[in-house]
Amino acid sequence: MYLQNDYNVTTTTNLDVLRVMAKYITFDMIIIDAEPSKAIESTCKELREQDPNIPIILTYVYENNSKAYDSNLRKYASSIFYKPFDLAEVTKELSGLLV
Repeated sequence: MYLQNDYNVTTTTNLDVLRVMAKYITFDMIIIDAEPSKAIESTCKELREQDPNIPIILTYVYENNSKAYDSNLRKYASSIFYKPFDLAEVTKELSGLLV
C-alpha cells in the first residue's frame, strides 16, 4: 500500500471492525475506500460523532447512482477523492489534514 511508506497504517475490510477499532484506538486519520452506501454513510456519521476532529477521507468511483450518497457523505468527510486520482494530490491533501 502506497501510504505505508510514510505512515503507520492499520487496515480492515469490515465496517463493524472499523467502528470498534475507532472506539479503542486513537487514529490520526481514517481513510475509507468503498462505494458509497447507507452503511458507509452511517459509519462516517458515527465516526464523526465519536471524534469531530478526526479527518475522514473517502475514495471511490463516482457514478450517477452515487449522487445522493455523495451529497450526504460530504457532511461527514473531510475530503473525497474520486478514482482514478492523482497520488501526488492525495498526498498533499493528507499532509495538510495531518498538520
